[in-house]
Amino acid sequence: MTLDEVANKTKNNPLSIHTNPLGLFGLGGNNIDEIFEKFNFILNQIENKGGNVAIPTYSYTYTKNETFDILNTPSDLGPVSEYIRVKNLYKRTSDANYSYVLFGKLFSASHYELNDYSSFGDNSLIEELLVKDGYLGSIGNVLEYLTEIHYVENKLGVAYRFNKEFSGKTIDIKGNESVLKMEYFCRNYDIEKNVTLLTTLIRELKENNLIELWHIEEFNIEIEVIKFRIFYNFIQDKLSINGSYLL
Repeated sequence: MTLDEVANKTKNNPLSIHTNPLGLFGLGGNNIDEIFEKFNFILNQIENKGGNVAIPTYSYTYTKNETFDILNTPSDLGPVSEYIRVKNLYKRTSDANYSYVLFGKLFSASHYELNDYSSFGDNSLIEELLVKDGYLGSIGNVLEYLTEIHYVENKLGVAYRFNKEFSGKTIDIKGNESVLKMEYFCRNYDIEKNVTLLTTLIRELKENNLIELWHIEEFNIEIEVIKFRIFYNFIQDKLSINGSYLL
């Protein structure tokens, strides 16, 4: 697959990518910064060719009772996410807990606006990925950590999570401050004792040949992807049989 083909696939169907640095080593480079810069180049090239990609830059800021500064609050997701954030400051969305850096013009401008927001609810970026028949992706074997699963759990009304509201202060890209409310889909620890890992789910998706492998040949990088709608429907079917399937 070429970069042009990736851009074409994501022209109307946006892709969210979760990344492990180990998955980028095939890009080559003299140091980690060179490798990360090649990844940043790829993302911007996809955008320039008409594609649409979202990179998580989650900070969980309001849950820590801190101020969310869109331009300066670091990502808590590791070095790749933080590198992409720093290189693309003005592409970061305004969700104080679950922000993304967006490459592409397909995404709604509302994700940059300062409003009360539900990270896994109606009008969220994650919902837009589903509505636009987008893809969930992984570089470096991290599909089992897909945060978008919580949107599915919320939509399907699982018993072991509940919506909790957090208030906090956000500083926008112009330095203006706003006090906002963010809804976060939290675990009920009386029911769910551990963080949900999706190992069984991902294994069964692969056994059913529902996960694609995109190998971008000119950069020697692989992305595991699944259509969000397929992901959603598969989980819905499983939960209808066993409400504890994801625990």
